[in-house]
Amino acid sequence: MKRAAAAVAAAVAIILTGCAADVDELRVTIDGVTITAEQATSTDAQREGLSGRDSVPDGTGMWFPLEPAQRTEVWMQDTRVPLDVVWIRDGRVTGVVTLQPCSTDPCPREPSPGIVDAILEAPAGTFAQTTVGAAVERRSTDE
Repeated sequence: MKRAAAAVAAAVAIILTGCAADVDELRVTIDGVTITAEQATSTDAQREGLSGRDSVPDGTGMWFPLEPAQRTEVWMQDTRVPLDVVWIRDGRVTGVVTLQPCSTDPCPREPSPGIVDAILEAPAGTFAQTTVGAAVERRSTDE
């Protein structure tokens, strides 16, 4: 019985380790502020974003690459914490807005300030001092 329990525990540990490795992360720096951001590369991940989370720790966030570059919008449906939304095009900030949680249906939508190729979300206040035109530096968390 102990061997079976140990085998199950080992299998669960391997599965959980594999799941953690599946999260693709980046380090993103803007105006001297660096965060570790999960990459939302699938349609489902982009649709869900940071909604449903009780907290988003300081120094973390989510990166949404958009291909092709486009006008888009974000909304805070079922998002429980205020977030900074940074609009990005060609490695430069094109806009920053702080959005509040929304539990109504439908939630208001915040349009991008033009065509963007990425969106970065982080806890409210993280990018409060960021200016339009600031450079956005991305690198792998492995570096």
